[in-house]
Order: sequence, then structure tokens, then C-alpha cells
Amino acid sequence: MDKQHVQLPNDLGDISFIKPKDQLVYVAIKKFMNKDTKEAFPSLETLHNLTKLSINTIRSCIERLIESGFIEIRKEGRKNIYKFLKYDTFEPFSFKFLEKEDLSPEEKAYLIASQKYMFKENNEGKISLTNKQLSEKINMPESTISKINKSLVKKDYALLLNCKNSSGINIKEKWYHLNELEQAIVFTLQNHEERIQENTEEIYNLKKENKLLQENYKKLLEEINKMKQYNL
Repeated sequence: MDKQHVQLPNDLGDISFIKPKDQLVYVAIKKFMNKDTKEAFPSLETLHNLTKLSINTIRSCIERLIESGFIEIRKEGRKNIYKFLKYDTFEPFSFKFLEKEDLSPEEKAYLIASQKYMFKENNEGKISLTNKQLSEKINMPESTISKINKSLVKKDYALLLNCKNSSGINIKEKWYHLNELEQAIVFTLQNHEERIQENTEEIYNLKKENKLLQENYKKLLEEINKMKQYNL
């Protein structure tokens, strides 16, 4: 089971000028990141081969990513060195998903940008937002979202189900098959990582409480000793 994956900061997609293709380029660059230095230096040609985006589009995406503050760049000769900055929460994307040949760049960009709005359960990802709502959140035209979803349905990667939302409005609920998209395993890994983080924080808090109890106990002993000396 292949566990290799890339992390995309959730906050990146909240920046108004960031587009879904920018997020695709981010994870494409990060696929080549050195885990120790947090740096990567893929060529534009390498990024083109992975994303199937034009070189000019990739350059524009990189400019916006730099402006976003999530990537820094420096030159070493003719080589671009990309540095990834810290973030709090993320969405994971498997190497196998990024390398899928039967998904277009637009489809990958859409799935990457919209994944954080999916409710994930039993290897399915559900989005209950209307196309208009999703369009506003991921900075992609409604017509493009509709076209992509129809294409994903034809490829057996998605289902569109008629239903009513919590406001009683008729919508097409979007269901994405995470197993077929090579995304199911990364959510298992993400859940494990989140539980580890929760356990780490709990241990830290227990240590703080224990230290405070020890300090209070020490003070109490000192007070008792003072009282004994006074009584003597």
C-alpha cells in the first residue's frame, strides 16, 4: 500500500487571488520536497510533465504562490529553489492521485481545491454545497465546476444525487469515490496523525498539571515545616 503523499495547507485556498491551478502547482512542486530542508527544485519542464499545464501557466501560478506567502523562492544559477513555509492544518494528496493519467489538469485542480469541503466517510467524499457556493469558495466558475463533475461521473469517479439541503433547497449532492481516486489511504494517515497530535497535546497538558502539583506539594511541605518550627 503506497503511503506517499503531499500536504496542502488549508489556508492557501482561502486567499482570494489563489486559483485551483495554483494549488495544483503547489502540490506538484512539493512532491519533490526534501523532508529535512523543506526545499524542492523541480524544473518547469518537470512540473509541466506532472501537471500537464503550460509553462506560462505554471510561471503565473508560482508568482501567485510566492505572493501568498506559502512559498519562498531563491535562485542558484539557473535553478529555482522553493522553500515551503509552516502551516497548521492541511489536506493530503497521494502521489498516485497526482500521477493519474486519466484526470485532466482542470479535474485535478478542482478536486484539490474542493477536497477540504468534502465530508469523508467509508472511502467516499461528499460535498453538499451548490455549484454557486463552491464556486465562491474555490475561485472557479460555476460552469467549469458543472462540466468537470459531469466528466468525473462519466469516468466513474463521482456520483451526482438530487436531494434537499438543510434549507430545503434542491441541490445535486456530489459524491467522490476516494478509493478510485487513490485518496482513501491518505485520509486514514491524516486521521492517525491528528490523533497522535491530540495525544501529544494531552500528554503535554498532563505534564504541566503534574509539575504544578509537585510545586504546590513542595510549598505545602515548606508551610508545614514553618508551622512545626513555630510550635517548637
